[in-house]
Amino acid sequence: MRRPLGGAGCDGALLLLLADGLGHGGLAAAAANAVVDAFLASGLDAPAAIVEHLHRVVSHTRGAAVSVVRVEGGAVRFAGLGNVAGVIASPDGERRSMVSMPGIVGHQSRGVREFAYELPPGAVVVLHSDGVSDRWNLRDYPGLSRQDPLLIAGTLLRDAGVRRDDACVAVVRP
Repeated sequence: MRRPLGGAGCDGALLLLLADGLGHGGLAAAAANAVVDAFLASGLDAPAAIVEHLHRVVSHTRGAAVSVVRVEGGAVRFAGLGNVAGVIASPDGERRSMVSMPGIVGHQSRGVREFAYELPPGAVVVLHSDGVSDRWNLRDYPGLSRQDPLLIAGTLLRDAGVRRDDACVAVVRP
């Protein structure tokens, strides 16, 4: 099960979580839900600290691939563990992939790292699970980058979703 979750922090920053529970069905859903519950209860705001916290708290589940992004103005901080993608996509079609470390939240981690990126004007942050091909480019959709993030996510899910896997896409614009 894939589950995106986001919200505005009290300091004006936006935190976004994408959790991809390992496998399919009820146990995958339970893992993703445990990650979301731990995220909401953490009170943390640094992506790496959040992922480390999640790693400790959800060890009773089958685990998940997780990415957490913090967007504040023109800055993005990102931490990921597992096969989830984070991309900064500019309106001109330029893409910058964010680094997710190998592992499984709750089970395997050789360390969590947080990376900082610049967010160009008009760019969006896209998080997606491995059920979405990474071969998409907003350049193929003239004007889409200026649309509502929900429309961007739906378009990417429709056109880049891998039919043999469940998928999740979350898009945020500051």
